[in-house]
Formats: sequence, C-alpha cells, structure tokens
Amino acid sequence: MMKPEVSSRQLQKYLNIARLYIPGFENFTDPKTNGLNGYAKLNRSHIRVLQEIRSLARTQTLADIEQQYKQKRLPGRV
Repeated sequence: MMKPEVSSRQLQKYLNIARLYIPGFENFTDPKTNGLNGYAKLNRSHIRVLQEIRSLARTQTLADIEQQYKQKRLPGRV
C-alpha cells in the first residue's frame, strides 16, 4: 500500500491527523465516538495524502505535522 511499508499503528496515527484536518477523510471519524472509524475504506486518493504525511514524519514529529495541518484547515472544521 505505502512505500516503504508502515505498521498499522503508524497508519492509524496518520489517519488520525488526516481525518481531523484534510477534506475527504471525514468518513474515517466514527460519529458515535469521534474516534477513528475502523470500517472506513481506503482508496488511492487517500494513500497519496497519507504518503505525504508519512514523508513529513520522516523529518518532523507527528505533533509538528498536526500543527501544520491545523493551521491550514478549512474554516468550520475542528
């Protein structure tokens, strides 16, 4: 899926950032718990964005990446 491969735990961390700040990842948020929706399906457009987050994670912390996406988020999002 991703090159090089990542663990499922790392993928979950990347999805948590994406679902909060990137349009198109809304279905990864469980409406009942506001946590990660384990039943959501990944497609190729999701992989491209997750690969970008992964590339950033090689040189920055996940907290720094989340802060960057938080600053770029659309108005009205969490």
